[in-house]
Amino acid sequence: MRAGVRKIVIIGFGSAGYAALMAAKRKHPSAEITVVDPKDHDLMHPCGLPYSLEGLLAPDSLFQDIQLNKMNVRKIKGKALKIDPVKKELLVDGESGELTVPWDSVVIAPGSRPLLPPVPGIMESVGKGLYPLTTVEELRAIESRLRTAKRAVVIGAGAIGLEAAAALCHRGLDVRLIDMRDQVLPGVMDDDMAKTVQDYLEGKGIVFMPGAPAGEILHDGDFRGVRSGDTIIETDLGILAAGFVPATEIAEQSGLEYGRSGIAVNNAMLSSAADVYAAGDCAAGWSVIDGKPFAAKLATGAYRQGLVAGANAAGDEQIWQGTTGTFVTRIGDLEIAGTGFTREEAARRGFDPVAGKIKTGILPHYFPGNTEIAIKILCDRSTGKILGAQALGHRGAAERINLVGMAIEFGLSVEELGRVETAYCPAVSEVVDPLHKALEFLKRRMRK
Repeated sequence: MRAGVRKIVIIGFGSAGYAALMAAKRKHPSAEITVVDPKDHDLMHPCGLPYSLEGLLAPDSLFQDIQLNKMNVRKIKGKALKIDPVKKELLVDGESGELTVPWDSVVIAPGSRPLLPPVPGIMESVGKGLYPLTTVEELRAIESRLRTAKRAVVIGAGAIGLEAAAALCHRGLDVRLIDMRDQVLPGVMDDDMAKTVQDYLEGKGIVFMPGAPAGEILHDGDFRGVRSGDTIIETDLGILAAGFVPATEIAEQSGLEYGRSGIAVNNAMLSSAADVYAAGDCAAGWSVIDGKPFAAKLATGAYRQGLVAGANAAGDEQIWQGTTGTFVTRIGDLEIAGTGFTREEAARRGFDPVAGKIKTGILPHYFPGNTEIAIKILCDRSTGKILGAQALGHRGAAERINLVGMAIEFGLSVEELGRVETAYCPAVSEVVDPLHKALEFLKRRMRK
């Protein structure tokens, strides 16, 4: 290390770690940056795993080499064990044993790990027929199992669970999807919108079992099925998609403040220790709407946090305002998107939510190839402030939700978003966009 040169260490190299590196390089090109990560490769894009399982892309295409050496970035393959905020040293378990890395600032970004529900049999079954879908190695193990498997159970009906269920159904398996809650996409979709998604899945042949927690994992040295209440689901393959846990081990070892939702940070992504930042799934977050805790663990949010953490680690003074929770997934040929709060969540946070929901074509009635989209928008009745939105359709859902997400980011009201002009061409869109139709309906609902 050159004397007098700022030394930045980035722990973990996913969306947040990569963004932190790019931001730090831009702010301080001469900084000596070290990345500590256990992977053999630079980047792996986990959001593509279910689509690789579906057969749309090769597993190896999910790896990305960004040539850190050509960027004058040192990479240590290993696990970060402990940060010493006083000595400004990082203890690393590297390939050749433990080593100490000096730093001027640190960005913690190891992400999260799959949640393993505390039920009998789970530890004996993970990796032996029951798999999370978080790494290419797990994907390959699932592929190996698919050579003989005819039945599958997916535990968890969030986005990853739905993507995996659709992929396995596409591969010809008999698929059962179970969740302890009573709808698909809990926490991000209102029940009426979720019911549309459920109907779509069931139309594809996927059996959804709501209110069906995994009470026991059945095994005989190999995964054999799931017991839920009095129901036994015998199967050949299991996908574990019950959620994620922030990777906060290094915070615990280093004496940093942390909780169930992640490492405590302020709006500069600074932890409880000076010059130690955290970003991504490992960091606690909050909603841009009300500033209260909001656990939207999304790659886009991790990237935005990483940009702020990396820039500030290099000496900048940037601010992260919070997340909108804007997301999209594609299940089969159905595009599902959302942003902000559900109606239930908005009410829980003290708002008086009112919703407007429409279903309409995205093109003029006379134009061939038209397809319908359902849009639901929520606002606070007294202020008109937009609180959230959800959209479903074969195309165009993300396009509308991104616009609503931007409106939420800047605190717009229903009236203000309604004044935004949208592009029109009959081959692409309507004169009155479906989003504006939903907003007009919402205005009428507000008057009641």
